[in-house]
Amino acid sequence: MATLCPSTAIYHLLFSSLLLFFSCYVSGIPVYGAEEGKDGFHSTPVSSLLPKNKCSASARGGSQGLPITQKYGPCSGSGHSQPPSPQEIFGRDESRVSFINSKFNQYAPENLKDHAPNNKMFDEDGNFLVDVAFGTPPQKFTLILDTGSSITWTQCKPCVNCLKASRRHFDPSASLTYSLGSCIPTVEDTYNMTYGDKSTSRGNFGCDTLILEPSDVFPKFQFGCGRNNKGDFGRGADGMLGLGQGQLSTVSQTASKFKKVFSYCLPEEDSIGSLLFGEKATSQSSSLKFTSLVNGPGTSGSEESGYYFVKLLDISVGNKRLNIPSSVFASAGTIIDSGTVITRLPQRAYSALKAAFKKAMAKYPLSNGRRKKGDILDTCYNLSRTKDVLLPEIVLHFGEGADVRLNGKRVFWGKDASRLCLAFAGNSESTMNPELTIIGNRQQVSLRILYDIQGRRIGFGGNGCSK
Repeated sequence: MATLCPSTAIYHLLFSSLLLFFSCYVSGIPVYGAEEGKDGFHSTPVSSLLPKNKCSASARGGSQGLPITQKYGPCSGSGHSQPPSPQEIFGRDESRVSFINSKFNQYAPENLKDHAPNNKMFDEDGNFLVDVAFGTPPQKFTLILDTGSSITWTQCKPCVNCLKASRRHFDPSASLTYSLGSCIPTVEDTYNMTYGDKSTSRGNFGCDTLILEPSDVFPKFQFGCGRNNKGDFGRGADGMLGLGQGQLSTVSQTASKFKKVFSYCLPEEDSIGSLLFGEKATSQSSSLKFTSLVNGPGTSGSEESGYYFVKLLDISVGNKRLNIPSSVFASAGTIIDSGTVITRLPQRAYSALKAAFKKAMAKYPLSNGRRKKGDILDTCYNLSRTKDVLLPEIVLHFGEGADVRLNGKRVFWGKDASRLCLAFAGNSESTMNPELTIIGNRQQVSLRILYDIQGRRIGFGGNGCSK
């Protein structure tokens, strides 16, 4: 039997190592010497980053709760098979973000002396739908899920101006339990909502039974009856399910049973998520990582702003901390918002994220396509000739050690492989200072997020809505 001398063994070892390095180099894969998922990188099929046009979900996203669908996805029953263009999506998103920033800019110290807070303005539209029912017998409606609003409303008969895209109207005369006006003594009998895109909904409050599930029935639930509605609010939906922190929100009006606890998993377009309340939500919280809810600017209590503020401390890309000063996020604060699509960061934070992401993706070709007007995404790649991309994991580091790991569609956004973009954006130049950080729904997709308002905390976890 032949004997391999030490020098020959070393030669073979060095040759094998060089061969491995060269094969990784020419294939465009960064040489980190790590297995998938380690050192902050994941081998991801490019096809998994693209939109799906066929619903692959079962009847529910998990074993219980209200099913959630994406408004323009194949699992939605909204009747909109053709999704809006990226320009339309980004245009609406910019309107919402600009409105949220302007709302909180009114609380800046230099503005408080000149402007009274306007709490009748809300941000519009939304991407995720749930079905609920009002009245006796129940009348079913598809509503937009929105953590940024505290009023639940739907269109009612008769209406002076009806939203054309709405399919159904609540008929008070057909319900045995409906009563006109407010059933909360401190609230007026009418409402007037103006949204960020100048859409409006005006009408009266009414009280009737709310049915979330057969076992979750709430008499004397106060909601808005829209009689005069204008604009492009909520295409494909019948109204809004307000999950904010205000007195009239669904969270507050069901607190006697649910203790102001709810959770959701926002689905990808080809699947179905779930909205859980009370014990159903807490039963799935054991694996979640929690961070504290904090007060927003100009507010002394949770209900004043309506939004859910948390403390974002830093960001990592591919397991490397960016070491962004926490003051960058703390000056205006960070909110979790179900209605904003693309996460917005202060320019200083976004510049650091963009530079680190481009460095981690250096072996992949940038997209040469010209950015269209209104396109807010500026870091894009042409992966049309790539089967699997080694994608850097992005981690959002919240207070109390709650690290939220983002990969796949929570990192990339695009309609085809020739232009897949980093799904984050910096605040626009028109954004007022200080700059608010908004964690959008793209980064929340397929995560279980639990809101415990009385416990003053938010939990993150899971990887997929069926779990």
